Amino acid sequence: MYCIKPLFGVAFLATCLYLSGCSDKEYQSFEELDNANIREYIQKNNLDVSQYKNTDLFYEVLEEGTGNPIDYKKTYPVVFTVKSLDGVYNLGDTLSYNNRYADYFGYFPFGSGAAGTPTVERVGDFKEVIREVLKNTNGKIRIIVPSRLMYGRNGDRNRGIPPNASLDYVVSVHDNFEDFENGWVIPNMVKRAGLSLDDLTVTEDGIYYKIATQGTGDPISVDSTLTMNYTLKRPDGSTIESRSDYKTKLADLIPAWGKVIPLLNKGGKIRFFTPSTQAYGEAGSGSGIPPYASLDFEVEVKE
Repeated sequence: MYCIKPLFGVAFLATCLYLSGCSDKEYQSFEELDNANIREYIQKNNLDVSQYKNTDLFYEVLEEGTGNPIDYKKTYPVVFTVKSLDGVYNLGDTLSYNNRYADYFGYFPFGSGAAGTPTVERVGDFKEVIREVLKNTNGKIRIIVPSRLMYGRNGDRNRGIPPNASLDYVVSVHDNFEDFENGWVIPNMVKRAGLSLDDLTVTEDGIYYKIATQGTGDPISVDSTLTMNYTLKRPDGSTIESRSDYKTKLADLIPAWGKVIPLLNKGGKIRFFTPSTQAYGEAGSGSGIPPYASLDFEVEVKE
């Protein structure tokens, strides 16, 4: 009966030692966890990245900047993708309205609404990499950021960002966004819509259009009051709104309408893709249209 106690003591000691060993692994520091995840990600994807100075950021210039020097105090059209290293969070479609940024560059990536908060202060090196390494607009750079400088241990449930998520950003900073829209965004919008650029005509303002039905009614001028059916889509093809029997003065609409709708007669139908310069520009619109948004319209002008 008494021999049970020594056996119990040995087993208990072994268990304690085992749990103690587990706890050493379990309580890996936040910094160690970030660094291990980033090293593994770089090796797994065979990335040719460099460490930025003595920070924990890694970068790779994907396209050299050929435009003007980047200034923190200016507003630039920025397009980016971002994903967590485990792939759980992936904002990877550059046509998505979520992938646009329009604010002073010194507030990127969080925006002026977060200015002065601890998170923005901690991630200040992020913008420094772009300014000091990419240097000029019209270029593209990858930056890998440890989770402790972004959303931390808790992540961001509303955005779908998991805990301890280090992030891989690919950022393009533009000087002349219209060139980017006409050279890349709109052609990809057209392709996504199942159309070909060869089937569309382009105006001197960069609006691509195709007249489906000319219409047999009265001619249309910029001063006309019209009744229309229309559908409006974002760059990624998602519908913003669709309205029937919408009555308005053509002169009260965005510039693109005044450029292409008079090409029809009443009763006509047209599909057109407009750059943001002929739509809502840098400001976007409170109705769900983001900054620098190229837009896709299908319009029928009623008799």
